Amino acid sequence: MTMTVTTTEKVQKESATLKRLFGWLFGIGAFLIFSEIAYMPLKAVILTAGTAAGRGAVDDLAETILASLPALALLGAVWQARRVFGGFAGGEILSVEAGKALTRLGDWLVASTVLSIFFGPAGGRADIVFGLNLSAIIMLGSVGLAIRLIGRVVEMAAAIKSDHDQIV
Repeated sequence: MTMTVTTTEKVQKESATLKRLFGWLFGIGAFLIFSEIAYMPLKAVILTAGTAAGRGAVDDLAETILASLPALALLGAVWQARRVFGGFAGGEILSVEAGKALTRLGDWLVASTVLSIFFGPAGGRADIVFGLNLSAIIMLGSVGLAIRLIGRVVEMAAAIKSDHDQIV
């Protein structure tokens, strides 16, 4: 039985494709967050500026921003994934920078998990947060923690490799 080995060039090529994909996902996500979430409250603030209804529009905008924090953190994770694959495409596969980038990607996912519990659509209400969304919240946080750990392992392996290269 022979083992196939993935070449660095193949990883770089696939990573370049994933970088483009995550770039598109970030653009689509940013557009959707603006058009579906932020547009109407922003429009209300602009149209009611200087009137008595303006204060209520600002309050609605603030509530919308708080409820959108988990989605914004996920958008940050998508952007960080784009940066991770950009580094891989540039040849930084086993490097301290790649490990740190993976760790930051996990941080964004964990942040989105925490924000969804406190500020998400459930508004921090335990009966809603721990109802239908509990499994998705647990999975997102678990994946984030796993990616953080993988990032730390890559960072440590790169440091060990660098020490080994200096010795040899």
